[in-house]
Amino acid sequence: MASGPTHNHILSTEELYVCKQDGNATDCLSCDRTFDAVCSGIHISFSLLFSLVLLMLGCCTQLKHYSLKILVPYRGHNFKWIVTALLSFTLLCAVGEGVLTDLSVNSKTRPLMYVPQAAALLCSVISLVYYHHMEYWNRPKLAWLSLLYWTCAVSIEVVRLLNFVEEVRFDFTILKLNVIIICISIYTLLVLFDLYILWTKVFRYSNDKKEYTADFKKTNMFYLYNFNSLLSKSMFSTLNWLFVLGHKRPLEVTDLGCLPEDFSCKKIYRKFEDAYEAEKERANKLHKTPSLWRVYLKAYGSIIFISVFIKIVADTFMFIPPLAVGGIVSYATKIYYNEEHATAKECHMTVQEFFSNGFVLIVVMFLAVVIRGILVQYGGHMLDWVTIYSRTAIQAATYEKSLRLSTWMSSNGGMTTGQITNHMSVDAMALHWLSQSHLWLWAVPYQVFGLLALLYVKMGVSALIGSSLLIITFPVQLKLTNTISRLQDTLLKISDSRLKKIKELLQGMKLLKLYGWEEMFCSAIEVVREKQMKSTMKVGASMIAMRVTSDTSYFMVSVISFLVYSFISPVPLTPDLVFAALALFNQLTLPLLILPHSLNFVANAFASVKRLQQFFISQEIKEQDNGLLPLRRGFNYITTSEEFDDEGRHVQDGDGDMIYHLSRSRCPNGGLYDEYTCFATTSTSSSRPNQNYTTSDNAGENYGTFTSDTSLNDSLDNRVPEHIALKITDGIFSWDHDGTVPTLRDINCEIHVGSLVMIIGLVGSGKSSLLSAILGEMSTIHGSVQFTREKSRVSYVPQKAWLQNATLRDNILFGQEFDLKRYNAVIEACALQPDIDILPAGDMTEIGERGINLSGGQKHRVSVARAIYSKTDVVMLDDPLAALDVHVGSHVLEKGIMDMLVREGRTVILVTHQLQNLNYANKVILMEGGRLSQEGDLNEIRARDPVLFATWQETIRVLTESEMESDTDDHFVSDTEKERVDLYQQISKIETRETKGSDGALIEEEERERGSVSWRVYLAYAKAIKYYRVILILLLSTAQAAALILSNFWLSAWSELGVDTANKTQDEFDEESSFYRRGYTILSLVFFALTVAVFTTLILSGISAAKRLHLALLRNIIHAPLRFFDTTPIGRILNRFSNDTQLIDQKLWTTWMSLLYTGFLCLSALVVNAIVTPVFMIAVVPLIVIYYIVQKYFVETSRELQRLESITRSPFLAHFSETLGGLPVIRAYRDERRFKKRLLETIDTNNVVQMYVLSSYRWLTVRLEILGGFVILLAGLGSLLSCILADLQPSLVGLAITFALSICGQLNWMVRMVAECEMAMNAVERVVHYSQIPIEEYRGVYSPPADWPNRGHIRFENVSVRYAPDLDPVLEDVSINITPGEKVGICGRTGSGKSSLTLALFRIIDTFKGRITIDGIDISHVSLLTLRSRLVIIPQDPVLFAGTIRFNLDPYCSKSDEELWEALEIAQLREVVASLDNKLDSYVSEDGDNFSVGQRQLFCLARAFLRNAKILIMDEATASVDMETDAILQNVISVAFAHRTVITIAHRIASIIDSDSVLVLSEGKVMEYGSPSTLQNQEGSAFASLLKKRL
Repeated sequence: MASGPTHNHILSTEELYVCKQDGNATDCLSCDRTFDAVCSGIHISFSLLFSLVLLMLGCCTQLKHYSLKILVPYRGHNFKWIVTALLSFTLLCAVGEGVLTDLSVNSKTRPLMYVPQAAALLCSVISLVYYHHMEYWNRPKLAWLSLLYWTCAVSIEVVRLLNFVEEVRFDFTILKLNVIIICISIYTLLVLFDLYILWTKVFRYSNDKKEYTADFKKTNMFYLYNFNSLLSKSMFSTLNWLFVLGHKRPLEVTDLGCLPEDFSCKKIYRKFEDAYEAEKERANKLHKTPSLWRVYLKAYGSIIFISVFIKIVADTFMFIPPLAVGGIVSYATKIYYNEEHATAKECHMTVQEFFSNGFVLIVVMFLAVVIRGILVQYGGHMLDWVTIYSRTAIQAATYEKSLRLSTWMSSNGGMTTGQITNHMSVDAMALHWLSQSHLWLWAVPYQVFGLLALLYVKMGVSALIGSSLLIITFPVQLKLTNTISRLQDTLLKISDSRLKKIKELLQGMKLLKLYGWEEMFCSAIEVVREKQMKSTMKVGASMIAMRVTSDTSYFMVSVISFLVYSFISPVPLTPDLVFAALALFNQLTLPLLILPHSLNFVANAFASVKRLQQFFISQEIKEQDNGLLPLRRGFNYITTSEEFDDEGRHVQDGDGDMIYHLSRSRCPNGGLYDEYTCFATTSTSSSRPNQNYTTSDNAGENYGTFTSDTSLNDSLDNRVPEHIALKITDGIFSWDHDGTVPTLRDINCEIHVGSLVMIIGLVGSGKSSLLSAILGEMSTIHGSVQFTREKSRVSYVPQKAWLQNATLRDNILFGQEFDLKRYNAVIEACALQPDIDILPAGDMTEIGERGINLSGGQKHRVSVARAIYSKTDVVMLDDPLAALDVHVGSHVLEKGIMDMLVREGRTVILVTHQLQNLNYANKVILMEGGRLSQEGDLNEIRARDPVLFATWQETIRVLTESEMESDTDDHFVSDTEKERVDLYQQISKIETRETKGSDGALIEEEERERGSVSWRVYLAYAKAIKYYRVILILLLSTAQAAALILSNFWLSAWSELGVDTANKTQDEFDEESSFYRRGYTILSLVFFALTVAVFTTLILSGISAAKRLHLALLRNIIHAPLRFFDTTPIGRILNRFSNDTQLIDQKLWTTWMSLLYTGFLCLSALVVNAIVTPVFMIAVVPLIVIYYIVQKYFVETSRELQRLESITRSPFLAHFSETLGGLPVIRAYRDERRFKKRLLETIDTNNVVQMYVLSSYRWLTVRLEILGGFVILLAGLGSLLSCILADLQPSLVGLAITFALSICGQLNWMVRMVAECEMAMNAVERVVHYSQIPIEEYRGVYSPPADWPNRGHIRFENVSVRYAPDLDPVLEDVSINITPGEKVGICGRTGSGKSSLTLALFRIIDTFKGRITIDGIDISHVSLLTLRSRLVIIPQDPVLFAGTIRFNLDPYCSKSDEELWEALEIAQLREVVASLDNKLDSYVSEDGDNFSVGQRQLFCLARAFLRNAKILIMDEATASVDMETDAILQNVISVAFAHRTVITIAHRIASIIDSDSVLVLSEGKVMEYGSPSTLQNQEGSAFASLLKKRL
C-alpha cells in the first residue's frame, strides 16, 4: 500500500491549465478582467431589473389582488423551460470550470474566473421566474425586457468567442469553447422565442382560439396540472394542497372537486367512439372483426409515443450513475495512492479532464438521478391519462352495448350478468394495467442491452458469461409468469365458484336456517375453498421461484462475472472496475423484475381485448319500425347540469357543438324523432347518424301526443289505425334468434286503445313471453308487432319486481317530474300510504339494493305505482297481483288500474291468474302451449266455448267464497299487513341500535375506516400467521440483510487487493485472490439460501393465515342470527368474501414481502454508509426527517384516496349491475338517457379520485427521487472527503456510493408498500370484525332419538320471545297445546305475533321465558341443526339454488328417483321435468330464473313433501300459482299431510276453516284457542264474529 494520500491537493495536476508556451500557469490563466467585470455587471443589472419589475407589478398595481391558481401556458412554454434549463446546466459547468481552475492555481483566488458565469446563471434562473409571472398575469409585453437581456447576452458571448478564438484556436475538446458556443446557441433560441411571444401575443398575429373555456367555468375544478408551469407539473406541486388537507383531516370526495373537460366520460367516450366507428368501417370493408388494438392506438397513440420517447430519454440518464461511480472511485484511487501525474497538453481544461474530477462526477450523478426521476414521472403521468381514458372508454362502451344487448344473450346466450360485469370491471382494468405497464416493453430491452454493453466495455467477456445467467433465468421467469397467469385463471374460476355458493348461501340464509342446511352449504364452500387454497399454494410456490430468480439473479450475475473475471483476466479486480460493474448489475434488477409482470399484463390485456371484441359485435335487440321510439345510441345527447342556463335552456357545449330544439320533423340526417332534441355536432354528427336522439325535458308532460305535423307518418305503409294500440300479425317469436323451436307461434291479435286486456293461462303457457315479444325483447322469426305511433309510449311491470337503489319516491317517479296531486293519487291507488308511514323518512326513505328492505308484495306495489304514475300510453303488467293478498290486489285493480289507467284512456295489458277479475277485462287472451288459444270478451268466449266458461265460473265461485278477506275484522291479517309488520320490526331493530332512523336509510350504514389501522389488527394478523413464524421471518430477514452487507464488504476488500500489487509476488497474490473468491462465493450462497428461506416462510405463512381468516369468517357468518342479515346488505357481506378475501389471499403477503425486502435493503444502505463514513449519519438526519414527513403526508392522504376510490368505484359497478337487472324495464320506458347520465356521473366521480390516486404516487416518487439524489450526494461527498482527509480506502468509497444508489429507487417503493400494506390490512380489519359478531347458540345438551319427533306433539308453556335482548317481547306468556296430527290455523291482527310464534318454534328468535316442547323434549336442549332438520316449512317466497333439480329437491342425495318423481307429481311438475333433456339432472340457473315464479313455488312444495317431517308449517305457499293448479294442490296437501301436525298462518279463511283448531293472537298473547266449531258457538268469539260476517 502507498504511504497515504496527499492532502494538499484537492485537484490532480491533470486538471491544471498548461500553457502552450513555456510560461507559468498564472500567465496562461490571465484574462481581460475589465470585460469579465462588465459582463458580470450586465447580468447582475438585468437580474435586479427583472426582480424590480416583478416587485413593482406585484405590489403597486392591481395585480397584487390577482390570486388565481390557474396559469394558461403560452405556446412554446415547455420549449422555453427546457432550453433555459439547458442554459442553466451549461452555465453551471462554466462556473465549475472556473472554480476548479481557480483552485488549481497556487496563488490568491481570482473570482472573475467564475463570477460572470455565476451571475449569468443567477439571471437565467430569475428570468424563468420573470417568464412565469408573465404567463401567470398574462402580460406578454413583459417580453420586451427579456428580449433585451437575451440580445445583450448573445452579444457578450459572441465577443467572448472572438476573444477566445483569437487567444487560442478552435478546439472542441476544450470545455470553455464548448460552453461559449452552446450559450450563444441557447441565447439565440431565447431571442427568437421572445420575438415569437411578442408577434403572437402583443401584435396579435395569431388565430389561436381560446382554450379551456369550459374548464374555467368550473368553480370546483381543483386538478390544475395542465394549468401550471413545466416546473410545477414536473414536481406535481399542484397537489401540495391535497396532502396538506389530507394530513389535517380525512379526505372526502367533495374535497377533490372535478376534472378538466378532457377527462369527462362523455368526451372520452366520444373520442373512443370516433376511433371505433372508423375502425368498424375499415373492418367491414375487409370483412373482419373490428380491432380494439387499432382503436386504442388511433385514440391514444400520440400520447403513448410521446411518453415512450420521454421514457427512453430518461433511461439514458440511468447509464450515467454507474459510470460516474467508476470515475469517482478511480479519482479516489489516484488521490489515495498519490498517483498524480501531469498529462495535459493544452492551455485550457478539456471536457474529459473536467468530467474526470470526482466532485464533478458526484454532482453529475446527483443531477442524473434527479432528472431521470422527474422525466420518468412526467412521462408516466401522461400514461396515467391513457389509463383513465382507456378504462373509462371501455366502461362507457360496455354500458352502451349492454343497454342494447338481446335478452337471450344476457341470459342463455353465453353472456351472463357476471360475465358482462367482468367486461366493465376486469377487462377494463386489464387495459388499465396495460396502459401502466406496456411502457416497460419498450424500456426494458433498451435498458438491458445498454447496461450489458457498458458491462462488456468494463469487464469484457466475463460480463457476458455472467450475464448469460439472465438468458437462462429470463425464460424461466417467463415460464413462471405464464404458470402464475394460468394458475390465476384457475384460481379465478374456483373463486367465482366459491363466491357463487356464498352468494346463494346469503340469499337463501332464511331457508337454510329454517331447514338446518347451513352446515351442509358451509361444508360445500369449504371444499371449494380447499381447492382454492391448493391453487393458491401453487401460485405461492411459483411466486417463491419468481422472486428468488428475480431478486437474486442480478446478485448471482455479479458473483459469476467477478469470479470468471478473476480467473480469465490478466488484469486484477480494482475498486473502480468492481463498483462500476456492481452499480451496473444493480441497475439490471428493476427491468428484470418488471418485465415478466409486464408481459403478464400484456397477456391479460390481449385476452380481455379478445373478449371485448366479441362482446361489442354480439347480438343486439332487433329494432324495427314498429311505432315504438328508437333506443338512442351513444352519450352525445346527454347533457349535464352545467350545460343548461338558469331557465333550463340548452347552451353551447365545450366542443362548440350547436344544440337546438326542434318539434316533430326530420333530423338533419333524415331520421324520425318525436319530441326529441337533435344535436348538430360540427365535427362528429356525420360519423354518428343514429345518435342524435334525446328526450326533451318536458317530454313526459304531453305523453302519447304529437304535434300537428303528421304528414310523414301518413305515408307509412305499416301504419295501424288510430283506434288500435298495437297489432300482432302472424307472430312467431323465439328467445334464441337461431333456435329451431319457437317459443310463441301463430300469434294474431289486436288490442284497442284504452282497453283492458287480461292474459291468462297455466304456468309456463307463454304469458310473460307474449309481453316480452310485444316489447321487442324476443326475436321476431316471422310476422310483426305494430304500435300506433301517436300512442306508443310504454310502461312495464315485470313478474319479478325490479327496484333501484334510490328513495321510494324516486322509484315511483322514475325520472318524471314530481306532481304532488298525481303522486298522492297513485300512492292511494297502490295502498302504499300505510307502508310509507312506517318508513323512517316516509317516501324519501332509501330502498336498498334489489329492494332488499321491502317484501315481495311491497316491491310489486311500488313497481305498479311507477307504471301508473308514468304518463305512458300502454301499460303492461306481468302478474303483479299474484304477490298481493286479495284485498290489496282488489284495491290496486279497482283504484289503480280501473280508476286511473283505464279512466285516463291508457291501454292496459295485464297477466293474471285471478279469474275472478276477468269481468273487468275488455278482452281476455288465453295462452296454451305458446299459442293464443282463446281471445275475446267473456261473452264471446262463453259463446265460443261454454264448457271452458263454465269451468271458470265454478272456479271463480269457490275461490271467491274462500278468499274473502277479513278487512272488517281486526283479528284476521292479510299478506300486506304481515309485510308491514315485518317492515316495522326491521325499523325497530335499526332504531334501537341508534343507527340511521330519520335520514331515510333502512340499512345500517357501513362504517368507513378512518386513520391508521389499529395495532390490534396487526396483532390479529400475526396471530393468524402464528407468532413464532412472525419472529422467524424477522430473524431470517435480518440475517439476509447481514449476509448482503458482509458479501459486499468482502467484495470491497477483494477489489482493494488488485490496486497495490507491486509489493506482492504472483503466488502471494494468487493465494489471497483464492481466499477472497472462496469467501465471496460462500457469502453469496448464504445470501441466496436466506433469500429462499425468507420468501418461502413469508409466502407460506401468508397463505395459511388467509386460510384461517376465511374459515373463521365463514363459520361465524353462517352461525350469525337471522336479524344480522335483515340489517346488513348481502353485497356488504359478500364484499368480505370477495374483495377483502382476495386481498388477503393474493396481495397482502406479497405486499409484506416487498415491504420487508425494501425496508431491510434501505436499512442495509444506511448501515453501510454509517460504517464507512460515520459523519454521514449526521448529515443524513435532516433527510431522514424530511423523508418521514413526506411519507407521513403521503400515507395519510393516499390511504384516504384509496378508500375513496373504493367507495366511488362501487356506485358505478352497482349502477351497472342494477341496470343489467332492469334492462327490459329501462328499454320499455325508453329511459336509457337518464341511466346513461347516471353512469357518466358515477364514472366521472371515480375518475376524479383515480386521477388523484395516480398523481399522488407521482408526487411521492419525484420527491423521493430528489431525496435519494441528496443521499447519493451526501454519501459521495462524505466518502470522497473521507478518502482525502481520513485515509478511507477507495473501495469503501465505491461501496458507500453503490449502496446509496441502490437506496434511491427503494425509498419510493418502500413508502408505496407502507401505504399498500395499510390498505391491505384494512381488509384484515373488516374480516376480523365480521369474524367476531355474535352468533346463535348451536350446541345442545340433549340428543333426541333418530325418529324424533315421531308424533308431532307441540306444547308452548308460558313462552315469551323477543327479537333481541334490547327489544320488547313480541310474544308474552303464550301457552298452547297442539296434539299429534292436529291441523292448527293461526290468525290475528297486524303485529299480533303469528310469524313470531313459528320463528320461536325454529329458535330463530330468542325465547327468554318459558319453554317449548316437542314430543316432550324441550327444544332449547336440542342442538339447533337437529331441531331445524326435524321440522319442515313451506315459505311464501320460493328459493332455488344453482345446480340440478335433484340437488334442489334432495341436497343430501338420500332419496331415490322414484321418491323424487312422486314428489314432483304431487307438486304438478312431473310433466315439466320429464320434458327436459336431462330430467332430474337438468340445470337450475341462479335464483331459478329458467323457471317461472309459479314453477319455483311448486319445486319448494315438492321439496317439503320429501322431508317427511311430522310437523309442517305453511305460509301461503301457493300464492304464485294459477287457480286451477292451486285447487289441485290444496286437495293433494290435505291427503299427503293427513297424519302430520300442520300449522298454517292464515291469509285466507279457506286456509283455516277446515282446521282442527284455530289460534287467535292479539298483541303477542293468546286471545282464543279451540276448534272452529267451539269458537263459532262461543259468545263474543272474534273468530265467530268473523264467520258470521263472512256468511
